[in-house]
Amino acid sequence: MSWNNDNVPEIDISYQDSQMKSVMANISAMLDKNNFGDAGAKLRNMTAAASYNGEQAVNKMAEQTTSEVRNLMRERQYRQPSYHPGVRAFDRKADSQHMVNNLKDHVDDNKHRIFTSTTNNGYNYSQAFEFGLLTKNYPAHHPFQDAATHLGLNQLNGSFDDEINEAIRKGFDA
Repeated sequence: MSWNNDNVPEIDISYQDSQMKSVMANISAMLDKNNFGDAGAKLRNMTAAASYNGEQAVNKMAEQTTSEVRNLMRERQYRQPSYHPGVRAFDRKADSQHMVNNLKDHVDDNKHRIFTSTTNNGYNYSQAFEFGLLTKNYPAHHPFQDAATHLGLNQLNGSFDDEINEAIRKGFDA
């Protein structure tokens, strides 16, 4: 791996329901146009509830993922003798160099990007922690990969998909 920031580990979680909203809006309009009583309004309400529940499921999964990565980083980083809080070398470092403190969920609408902004001379250190460094005999720790695997984020029809499907179903059961 070169000394650039091309391999910064990141977990992206997102949910898009614009297609579902568009289809349901068309069906609701057709129900209203053809005098189906309040069926169009009920469908709009159920669609809004399903959309809200989907957003909440994504937020919950992003929170779980951030927590899981943070715990794995803490567990694996603090195995190193110089990385314990209270050790002079650890305490001397600037707060911007503490990976666990800089792990954040960067939210943009329905997209969550989970990564750490820990740098040392411009190099994002989290990529060395995730993938290791062959030239420095520094082992890979894989907190992002292991968190994604444990939570089923990198599987089709994994637990995240199940939570989204359940959230949508609850919205339409109302």
